Order: sequence, then C-alpha cells, then structure tokens
Amino acid sequence: MTEKEIETLANMIVTSIFKRIEEDTKAMNADFVDSLPNNEEQIIELTMLLKHYEGLEDYTHAANVFATIQKLQSGHDAQ
Repeated sequence: MTEKEIETLANMIVTSIFKRIEEDTKAMNADFVDSLPNNEEQIIELTMLLKHYEGLEDYTHAANVFATIQKLQSGHDAQ
C-alpha cells in the first residue's frame, strides 16, 4: 500500500468516525430536549419554591424566583 493510499484510507476512517459521533450527538440532544420540563411544569415547581422562600422571609430569593416565573409566563403567553 502506498503512502497516498494509506492517507486516503485514514481520511475515510476519520470521516466515518466523525459522522457517527455527529449522529450520536444529535440523537442524545434530541433525547435531552425531550426530557426537559415544559414551562407549565417549571412554573408549578417555581411557585412551590416561591412559597418556600416567602415562608422563610427570604425576599431576595423570592423576588428572583418570581421574576423567573414572570418570564416563563410571558413566554407561554406568546406561544
């Protein structure tokens, strides 16, 4: 086998490996996106967290959670 043929074969192998990695990455990303909670689920969980912070009188954290809820609700309304 000549050096040129070995280089061509190596390039084919590398291209094949990167193609498989890209396909696997796309599949993993799709699974990850499907497993994320939707806005409504996040709002429910954040509302519970907000009540917790209010109960502790931790108004700084409560304000941050409230702002996040508002952002999710405005994004939900826009859909």
